[in-house]
Amino acid sequence: MKRSFVVVFLLVAACVLSSGFAYSVTDQTMSATGKVTAVDPEGKAIVIDVGKGSDAMTVGTIVQPDTKLTVKGKKVPLSDLNKDIKEGDTVTLKYIKTDNLYAKQIIKK
Repeated sequence: MKRSFVVVFLLVAACVLSSGFAYSVTDQTMSATGKVTAVDPEGKAIVIDVGKGSDAMTVGTIVQPDTKLTVKGKKVPLSDLNKDIKEGDTVTLKYIKTDNLYAKQIIKK
């Protein structure tokens, strides 16, 4: 009896732990296009407003060192984020949705 309890406990624990690994693998890449409402002065975050009316939402992403910046079809160094992206510009953010939103690419046409 005690042995079967231990076996069942270990099986349940394995299922719970494996579901955590599966959950972290399912991080989604998302995309949103909208007007820039804020750019962090240190270039570590960007916020855009997307949609209108009842569909409106605000998307804020964390900018990481591997985030790619494209302006008018040309790749630009991420250090130029504050120079090339200003409030009111229309951009497309491609980001990873996890517990936070991490920008993978910022595109300004």
